[in-house]
Amino acid sequence: MTNPNFKLQIISKLEDFFKHLNKSSKKLDFEYLDKCLVDLEYYFEILTNYIQDERLNIDLEALIITSQTELRLSHAEKLFSSTKSEFREIRSLVSQSEKNKFITKELILKRFDGYISPKIIWLFEDDKTIEITALKHLYETGGLK
Repeated sequence: MTNPNFKLQIISKLEDFFKHLNKSSKKLDFEYLDKCLVDLEYYFEILTNYIQDERLNIDLEALIITSQTELRLSHAEKLFSSTKSEFREIRSLVSQSEKNKFITKELILKRFDGYISPKIIWLFEDDKTIEITALKHLYETGGLK
């Protein structure tokens, strides 16, 4: 999953979300913010499915993989799946804000800074595959020992 176009799609959607969230106008297009988040959830669903496909290909080809490789695939799948869930949580915040006509930008930014931004940075580190950076991230954050 080293396709630079896919990485650029995710980064572009994140930029669109933040540009709109931080615009100076008092009126925010909640539907647009929601669409950005839906797209981001979808991208991380694709990444999760990619790992599942890799496992299936290994099984279909009757390849023997090491326990470390299996662990790496499992942890990458968990990382992508949890990131998708975190985007869903932020979508819920945006939805609540739309109902109240008041958005707490600080809370949304805090959520991004707290658990999504570090993952995005790790996932898109230059010259590395997504799987390797996912493994590195989990190791450095204590998710993998």
